[in-house]
Amino acid sequence: MKMNTTLKTGLVVFASCFSLAAHAQQTPSESKKFGKPFITASKYCGTVEYEKQLRENNPKRAENAAFEQWLAPKVAEVKAKRLQKNGQGTNQVVTIPVVFHVIHNGDAVGENENLSEERILSQIRVLNEDYRRAAGTPGFNSNPVGADMEIEFCLAKRTPEGLPSNGIVRYNFGDDNGWLQNEVELIKPQTQWDPSKYLNIWVVQEIVTPGGWLSGYAQFPTSSGLQGIDEVEGLTFTANTDGVAIGARFVGSEDYAPEGPFEETRNMGRVATHEIGHFFGLRHIWGDSDSCDTATDFCDDTPTALHSNYFCLPNLDSCPDNLGLDMIQNYMDYTPDDCLNIFTQNQKDRMLAVLANSPRRKTLATANSCTPGTATLNNEGGIYLLPFKTNCGNAFSPVFSLRNNGSNAITSAVINYKIDNAAPTTYTWTGTLAAGEDTRIELPQLAVQQGSHTFTITLTTVNGQADTIAANNTRINEFTFSPVPQGSIYETETITVTVQTDAAASEVSWLLMDSNQTVIAQGIYEDNPAGVLDVREIPVGENSCYVFLIIDAGMDGIPGGHYSVKTSNGTTILDKDGDDIQYIDYVQFATNIVLSNKDIEKTLNNIKLYPNPANSILNITVSDNNMPEGYTVYNSLGQVMDSGAITTTTQSLNIAGYANGVYFVKLAKDDHSKTLQFIKY
Repeated sequence: MKMNTTLKTGLVVFASCFSLAAHAQQTPSESKKFGKPFITASKYCGTVEYEKQLRENNPKRAENAAFEQWLAPKVAEVKAKRLQKNGQGTNQVVTIPVVFHVIHNGDAVGENENLSEERILSQIRVLNEDYRRAAGTPGFNSNPVGADMEIEFCLAKRTPEGLPSNGIVRYNFGDDNGWLQNEVELIKPQTQWDPSKYLNIWVVQEIVTPGGWLSGYAQFPTSSGLQGIDEVEGLTFTANTDGVAIGARFVGSEDYAPEGPFEETRNMGRVATHEIGHFFGLRHIWGDSDSCDTATDFCDDTPTALHSNYFCLPNLDSCPDNLGLDMIQNYMDYTPDDCLNIFTQNQKDRMLAVLANSPRRKTLATANSCTPGTATLNNEGGIYLLPFKTNCGNAFSPVFSLRNNGSNAITSAVINYKIDNAAPTTYTWTGTLAAGEDTRIELPQLAVQQGSHTFTITLTTVNGQADTIAANNTRINEFTFSPVPQGSIYETETITVTVQTDAAASEVSWLLMDSNQTVIAQGIYEDNPAGVLDVREIPVGENSCYVFLIIDAGMDGIPGGHYSVKTSNGTTILDKDGDDIQYIDYVQFATNIVLSNKDIEKTLNNIKLYPNPANSILNITVSDNNMPEGYTVYNSLGQVMDSGAITTTTQSLNIAGYANGVYFVKLAKDDHSKTLQFIKY
């Protein structure tokens, strides 16, 4: 039976840029993306935020309390069996098959994000040391509540089709920069191996979210009593995204596989240990709460904590009225890798309950995925949709990867593609793809109108005949196209960036980046008693999208300073005093797309949103309450959150129920529109 993969994404021009908006509470850092300097906001784990997104997109995904009620008796059963043993004997060790999907940019194996097999093997070694509390390794601890999880990990030795494998699959998807989290979600269903037989781990160069750069995130187990979904018979909801995603520089141990790059303090493979803990049902030790009275990870032997910890400092006690110091050595905290070495007995009880009862988790231990495969495939290809490329107008270029999953070289392939119900267009590829190789293909531009669309692409023949497996031959992407959805449009060939710092100039940095995440210009300074005045005239392209981002790493503003972005004729894109910035500020804009009615354009450009960021109420101010005609609020995936008419010069929207993140307000008049961005915190 032929199978299709249907993907739902929000195609938003400039999506690669709004992800840089960061919450002020997060720790700023200057990192290097494989040798390229880049100023970022950093966040360790994105699992909790990811779960909120899954819940928004899957209304049947249940709340915590119901699932804790489901899980509690199963954990109690595990505990009772343990107590009956009275410390005598051990459980049967559970072995989990793992497949690593390495998403790279065309680099040779072992270079940059295309991690070597040695690097992957070092990660498996770390997992086995940590989950077995192995004596004589960094995973050992002498804590009285420390426990051997009795869980081991092996790299898969067979594919789902039974072919031989080393448990590492490499995809040349040809992106030079970081992957937005929703782009990772586009890739996962297309590349995932059967989640009931494999723990899928995706490795990408960087993971970018509205909160900054993530080290990794996991999908909670279903019916686990955590923030998972209520598994309904016949419905699996999010099974095709199940697994763990990790940034490449956080994978493996520098002690065992010293070739870089590694992230300082996260260089011992503990990001995977942490995220797989979530995958098996564990929560952060502070329970993702902001109160010592409500904080719980449902494990009595992990002392109550008020917040995460980023430093390995002894005697920390964030909840002094509760028993015990913060367990900064616990793998489910955020302390540096060399500080971590503890899973507790109660955490083990939860893991074992999940492994025995949770859909997909409960079949991993009995899968034969670590038994060598012997099958063969001759002509077998597959196609994988990649994030679309846009030109800031009404056109986009579909991008996909053609991969040889068989043993015969592929020398030709025929692909059909279409938008909505249009007649298919045929594309013929010729070349040579050896077994396991892939190539990235960009199709000619397609023009679409703003709104929802369906893109369908099908691999019809390989080497002149139908291939062996039909399941990976058709991809369907349901997306929303919103050309130039944020910011203003300007007719200019250059922009002028002016930055005046205070004496603490080293705390200030900025960059200008295009929609491909290429840094066009940036400013990094040294302290100067008089401050630093930096004025740059920077060329910009036609019909292009840009983001200007400025960061004050000291989070104390730029007293006496200012910053601005202006067009060649002096039109202001951004102009603010240094006191206005608390941590991060940015503006997004496009060039050289002309609206026909200047009066409408001027009025639309006078619309403002405040406060921004906003928590519960967002106000829209307009100069004429007869225009625009109405508003529509979209989330970052292009989904409509709210809409209505403009009835007053100050229209108030209730956003209290929105999840934290980036949203867009589109305001329209006749055939003109303006889209503004705001952050919900």
